[in-house]
Amino acid sequence: MNKVLFKETQQFRQWWYVVLVLSATVPAMVMSIYALYQQMVRGIQVGDSPAPNGVLIVVFFALCLMLWVTFSSKLEVWIDKSGIHYRFFPLIFKERMVSKQEIQRFEIRKYNPILDYGGWGIKRRFKWGKAYNVSGNVGLQLYLTNGKKVLFGTQRSQAAMYAMEEMMKAK
Repeated sequence: MNKVLFKETQQFRQWWYVVLVLSATVPAMVMSIYALYQQMVRGIQVGDSPAPNGVLIVVFFALCLMLWVTFSSKLEVWIDKSGIHYRFFPLIFKERMVSKQEIQRFEIRKYNPILDYGGWGIKRRFKWGKAYNVSGNVGLQLYLTNGKKVLFGTQRSQAAMYAMEEMMKAK
């Protein structure tokens, strides 16, 4: 087991993101529960053409699943002498790795998450390649020997740069 030179875990916890997600899902969940209660318990139709109970149940559980995925999502990145390891739970369960031999060069760079990648999460854009980011606008950009590019968002750019330099000079 190699000594970990750098480790960072990030989650979606920006106040504006939490407000946006909750304001989009909670009213729909409450409405689903209300409609189910009215239709199943009280026998009263909700609206002119009410949704079937099965649809309301599916919508409610889909929204619950969306909330769980959103608030349990966690980007983990760690660097050791063999390469960069990462996982983006629950979307990427198993650890993945970019080996030291695959890295041609690297840099810490500022980027625009929305314009460059279309937002946060796991994103792919032709110009910049693939991105794994959760917040902020600074990332560790990798240029791989196969011509591909990968960016890992980071809140600890100096520590990531130091770890990369150590990893690349290690035998």
